[in-house]
Amino acid sequence: MQDFVSRESRYFRFSLGSLLASSLSGFIAGAIAVATFWALNAIIQSANAAF
Repeated sequence: MQDFVSRESRYFRFSLGSLLASSLSGFIAGAIAVATFWALNAIIQSANAAF
């Protein structure tokens, strides 16, 4: 999991900028995880339908 966590110290002029950057990163990571799960599920379902 540490591969996906940035250890860079970033400075945001407004605390809202830091919150938005963190939220956006979490949203992107979640979207990738859901897309991967959905694709694997579709592959498994199509493999089961073939038998």
